[in-house]
Amino acid sequence: MTKKVIINADDFGMSEAYNYGVIKALRDGVASSTTIMINQPAAEHAVSLLKEVPGTYVGLHVNLTTGSPVSDPDKIPSLVKPNGEYIGSKDFKTHKKQFVYKDCYIETKAQVERFRELFGYYPTHIEPHSAMDDQSNKALIDVAKEYDLHYDVEYKGEFVQPSADKYLQVEEKLTPKVGEIINRGARPEDFFNDSYDLLKDQDDGLVTALHFHPGFVDAYVLDHSTLTLPRTRDLQCLCSESLKGWLKDHNFETINYGDLKK
Repeated sequence: MTKKVIINADDFGMSEAYNYGVIKALRDGVASSTTIMINQPAAEHAVSLLKEVPGTYVGLHVNLTTGSPVSDPDKIPSLVKPNGEYIGSKDFKTHKKQFVYKDCYIETKAQVERFRELFGYYPTHIEPHSAMDDQSNKALIDVAKEYDLHYDVEYKGEFVQPSADKYLQVEEKLTPKVGEIINRGARPEDFFNDSYDLLKDQDDGLVTALHFHPGFVDAYVLDHSTLTLPRTRDLQCLCSESLKGWLKDHNFETINYGDLKK
């Protein structure tokens, strides 16, 4: 039996160096899709590189914590510092700051519209980046419903995604073990040892989505992200011949978020 797996490259658009890594993971590795942070300074650079991997599926990675917002900072005061840049994820993760639904809704919608400006069409899949809570996730859900976009988020303690009537259902791997792998960088052995439970879940009928951060590191990444060198480990892992062979030997089919719509 073939198991469908999405191997997604998150954070596309973060920096020029990082973008080159994502393209390598898509072109030379097993990454099957990417999601772009449309507010980042290298977002247009990311779009320009897609000519190297024609047909690549790109979704929207809604970012409320890194860099600067798309919308007017004066309209989203709970998300920004006095200089107009985002407050950052640390204060939200430690609950020093709380997301405000209205501000999250305004910025999420602005990012959907910015995606259309750069690509010429709206995204069909939308997901959150880094820190999040019920208020920011509710804003994402409401914007997704407004534009009829696919989404999957954790809301009020439950994993929420669209109706099975419209989309294949996704199982997101966000366990503590997966969190540990994200923080140190992935290795082919994580697949071989079934750290993602891919073999255990092979007959459950769900699509498994795995999120990686494959890219090269430059000054922007070092200055704006707590996840630095593990990104290079992810890139090495996704491009490894041993991983390609393992996926083939175990009958895994890599798909993208665009393939979920029935």
